[in-house]
Amino acid sequence: MMTPLPEISSPSRTPSTTSMRSPCRLRRHWKRLLPVAVAGTLITAAVTAWDNGDWRLNLSPSEPMGIWSVTPMTPGTRLQAGDVVTLCPRLPHGYHYGWLEDNTHAANACADGGAPYVKTIVAGPGDVVHETGYGVTINGKPLSDSRSLPFTTSKPQFRLPQWRGTITLRSGQYWAYGAGDPRFSFDSRYWGPFRQVQVRGVATPVLVWKYEWMPKVKD
Repeated sequence: MMTPLPEISSPSRTPSTTSMRSPCRLRRHWKRLLPVAVAGTLITAAVTAWDNGDWRLNLSPSEPMGIWSVTPMTPGTRLQAGDVVTLCPRLPHGYHYGWLEDNTHAANACADGGAPYVKTIVAGPGDVVHETGYGVTINGKPLSDSRSLPFTTSKPQFRLPQWRGTITLRSGQYWAYGAGDPRFSFDSRYWGPFRQVQVRGVATPVLVWKYEWMPKVKD
């Protein structure tokens, strides 16, 4: 009698480690890329909005510094005291304005190529504005920190224009003020009232901060 041969079992094949890990690695790979893709989309949208003038980076202490959303003016826009606007005022002749030069890209730039100012409207049609060397009053009420500076705060110093007198603002006429740090704001105290046609848009804060600013005087 023949002794039956022992049954030889074929070795079991374990799944390839590579084939098991590939889907996991792929998922982890996409998870790592997802934040990058989202960030890229946001940056693209931000650049587009920036180039169209819908966003504005304010680095002037006149208003809280940071990012502002700007809604362009339309024929139906109605301005009022308290609105923060971007505008291109007409500056008095005979003064040096080189210290205002802005070499950055500015959407909806003013005629001189500079970025529109960001200012707060503090008076509108019908309001009475009175300014002296001691400050500004609106309808008889003093405007805080409204005494104007005679010279720029950097060296070489340049004489600043000074608006003086009393005016009752007419239709479409407004008074601008830097409500962030008015001590160092270049606003209507220097160039007088502005007209609505000089306004580019109404600004709303997105991410801003406010602090006491002291000018750096260069020798």
